[in-house]
Amino acid sequence: MVLDEGGAVVEGVFPGVTAPCALIGTGEKGQSAIYMEMESSGGHASAPPSHSIAGLLAAAAVRIESRPFPFRLTPPAAEMFDTLGRHSTFGMRLIFANLWLFRGVLDRICRKSGGELNALVRTTVAVTEMWGSSANNVLPPRAGIGLNVRLMGGDTSGAAVERLRRISGNPDIAFRKGVSSEPSAFSVTGDDAAWLRLKDAVSRTWPEAIVSPYLMIAGSDSRHYCRISRNVYRFSAMALSGEERALIHANDERIPVEKLLKCVQFYIRLLQSC
Repeated sequence: MVLDEGGAVVEGVFPGVTAPCALIGTGEKGQSAIYMEMESSGGHASAPPSHSIAGLLAAAAVRIESRPFPFRLTPPAAEMFDTLGRHSTFGMRLIFANLWLFRGVLDRICRKSGGELNALVRTTVAVTEMWGSSANNVLPPRAGIGLNVRLMGGDTSGAAVERLRRISGNPDIAFRKGVSSEPSAFSVTGDDAAWLRLKDAVSRTWPEAIVSPYLMIAGSDSRHYCRISRNVYRFSAMALSGEERALIHANDERIPVEKLLKCVQFYIRLLQSC
């Protein structure tokens, strides 16, 4: 078994579920840095063309944002919806128990909510970087936009580049792929012995929590171990409030001592069971 950072015991992250949820990542999305770039002859901003290359790139970015990747349920997300959906409100239980019928409804719910829920069911694209002229009164001779693409299982960085190129609607834009990692394999759950030991250690430490697989939308080093183990799991053994999750990698990042003690208890239980 490989255990790395990942999910945690959280509240208020799933529609209609009020109980704490212990989310264990059984897979993770890939990611790719993709760049859109254009060149021009530059010039003075007092006599601009109809559309500068910065404007053309911005228009392409808007088109890309307005045309999201298609809805897709991977095994980790499907298991999470099934597990947590059973503890949701009647309306949500109805949807999750009949996804063959309400798939479109769930797609609209995820797109409207955005954030983590939407990232569980599709490849996402975030516009994160923009560059152009070095002076306000000079047309940029070279401009670009950086996109951070989080790849759903079944998508590849190469296929994402071609889709974005097509959606941009501008053949003059050059697309360049930067550092990329493909989506991980999915780890086993169900009656697998390693999964059951991990699940039991979580339940004994946080008995009030619903233990569920989920798809990790961030990246971890554990993806490198998928080649040698089918039991790669991602779980940060802490119960975190929304405020505490917001502090991760932020200023004044911290964790209460009593929650750290729970973390130690979890690892003791897990190691004793192995």
